[in-house]
Amino acid sequence: MHPLTKDLISHIQDKYQLNDYFLHESFYHREKIHGETQYSFETCWFPILHGPWSEDESYPDGTIEIQVDTATRRTTSINKHGDVTIHSVPDDLRDSDIRIDWLEQELGMTFDQQFMLLTHQDSLYQYVSCHNGIRLFPGLIISLELTDDGALDFFSVYGTPELSKDYPTESFSLSPVQITPIISQQLQFFSAPGEQQRIQAHTIEEIFVSQDGSHTYPFSDPDTSSVALNEIVTWDKPSMFSYTRKLIKRRDAATALDAEAQTSHPDYRPLTDETLTTCQSIAKDVIAAEYPEESGAWTIQEIYRDFPFINVKVRRTHDDPTLTYKRRLTILLIEETYEVSLLVDNESIIALYYDSAQPLPNSVPEEVIRHALTPYVTLKPYYVFDQTLDQYVLCGLLDSNHAYLPATNEVVLMRDL
Repeated sequence: MHPLTKDLISHIQDKYQLNDYFLHESFYHREKIHGETQYSFETCWFPILHGPWSEDESYPDGTIEIQVDTATRRTTSINKHGDVTIHSVPDDLRDSDIRIDWLEQELGMTFDQQFMLLTHQDSLYQYVSCHNGIRLFPGLIISLELTDDGALDFFSVYGTPELSKDYPTESFSLSPVQITPIISQQLQFFSAPGEQQRIQAHTIEEIFVSQDGSHTYPFSDPDTSSVALNEIVTWDKPSMFSYTRKLIKRRDAATALDAEAQTSHPDYRPLTDETLTTCQSIAKDVIAAEYPEESGAWTIQEIYRDFPFINVKVRRTHDDPTLTYKRRLTILLIEETYEVSLLVDNESIIALYYDSAQPLPNSVPEEVIRHALTPYVTLKPYYVFDQTLDQYVLCGLLDSNHAYLPATNEVVLMRDL
């Protein structure tokens, strides 16, 4: 047994006094979170005196699953199966003082300064990391679910801890009036099923906007290994390339050695020029074989890692901007051999769920749509980490829960659609 594994098992046993349990299984897991690789050690403990149980059944009553961060040793997940008392966890967490005291001890953070309550509904509590009451991005999400009598049923910590101690000192004062051009850029058209016909609507795609309105930051987590190419694929004669679908398991088997060294996730390895050239050549052969009459109609948009695959994203060369949903191909290559695992064409999905031929409505000017939605814009303050500056930037999360319907000139709640 690796010393790290032995140490983590002992740590969990001692902290939660699992003297009446035996370790059923354990494994390491790694995850990509905003450019960082986080390792966890996941354990499943069975009560020594459990009833009959077989591998094809759910865990026996009294089972406890515990996950810890391998670097900090802090618990990142507790999941109980049945009525179980866990040492070091208060018997009743419904009292806010008891709950906050326990969370501060588990997280090593101070309430209202470093984490705050986001939502509370029935027995579920969600907290997020913050700096003096302003939420961080990326950040932590802490979930806590209690039983009817207030005992812990489930606990998890997910996300990115504080990345810097450097915060701006100004107060948040950003308003929609200051960022009119950005609101216009974030207008997004979509269609949804209706009772009689499809509903066409416009809404605002969320994005972070810096306090001075000069910078924006995406709400999504960008893929750091992605290489944009935008190479048009052409050929003089059809390709004779053929392949057989090869489906392989995606399980990323991290080891104690990986966790000990905090090895970067394999998806973060940069793609070499040689790899890009090989992937482009194979993608061209696949496209020419599958769509022999469409030379020049397809463009390799980007290539990125998705362990154990390398994904090649392909779009139509001349995308019609009026189409609601765009035609796309995804070619999955097995990283080790460059064999084609799968080709995915979204044409059938578009035809099944959406009317891809439905054009954008041209009768309503963009200014009218923006003017209609602006009163429903929200700008929630966030501290967003800027990797280039290596510090947090005060931003507003531009968003809206409403949509504009051009057919009726109405603004409605998104959930009503």
